[in-house]
Amino acid sequence: MSATPAQRRVAFRELVRASEPLVLPGAYDAFTARLVERAGFPAAYLGSFAAAASTFGHPDVGLITLNDMVEASRRIVEATGLPVLADGENGFYDAENIWRTVQAFEGAGVAGIHIEDNLGGKHTSRPAGLMTRERMTNRIRAALDARTDPDFLIIARSDAAWVYRDVDEAVSRLRSYVAAGADAVFAPAIPAAKLKEVRSRIDAPVVVAADLFDAPDGDRPGSTLAEYAEAGADVLLLWYSLIGAAAKNVLAALDALGQGREVADIRDLMLGQHAFESLMGYADYEARAARYQ
Repeated sequence: MSATPAQRRVAFRELVRASEPLVLPGAYDAFTARLVERAGFPAAYLGSFAAAASTFGHPDVGLITLNDMVEASRRIVEATGLPVLADGENGFYDAENIWRTVQAFEGAGVAGIHIEDNLGGKHTSRPAGLMTRERMTNRIRAALDARTDPDFLIIARSDAAWVYRDVDEAVSRLRSYVAAGADAVFAPAIPAAKLKEVRSRIDAPVVVAADLFDAPDGDRPGSTLAEYAEAGADVLLLWYSLIGAAAKNVLAALDALGQGREVADIRDLMLGQHAFESLMGYADYEARAARYQ
């Protein structure tokens, strides 16, 4: 029997505060979440980047709505027994209406959300900037007031290191968000070496975007998982790796087929059909069918 949402939230809170960092793969749909569970990871993540791409084929530029994210999260929750952390964007509403965001995600069964101070434009050459820290702290306070389960995590994210390239501003903002009551903080674009310098100044669990391709040449993450762990990160969030791997293999298969190659020639890019079916619950269906005949 699958764990209840309340049980998953307790489990996720314990994972975030465990002595060993939590490696948190980003599933982009329900089937991928099942693969994450099968691989033995104790929790999964759904970000707006993957949800926008996989559900609508859109870029992550603010097009995805609250309802879109909630329904995508619900499908992942229902497909697995894992705790699921979801991307709450910048809360979708200001403080007076953010209760709707929190209650919608709670109703979907997720274990928590992160809320950011970014005003939009991520992944583009024209970032829109950040909201004031006062406006963001009010959203955090309102989100905490809105939750009905105290184990539903409210994680505050600052993109100051990403948008402004200012680690000190990011740390200052994160400290303000912790003071407002955030259960944890999310600090993308702070490399492991910098995180190690500032980690003692942040009195809460820290989430990092561990597969952000921020190396100087842009072809790999600037820090390894081991380096982030050694620097004191509590959650190593892999928001891009799975959807990136899927896209690469699908493109390779299509290119080969477009060049006239046979299906058998691209078998190394595909999981065998029977192996795929074994992951989809066909055996469970056959057992039920036999029972009720």
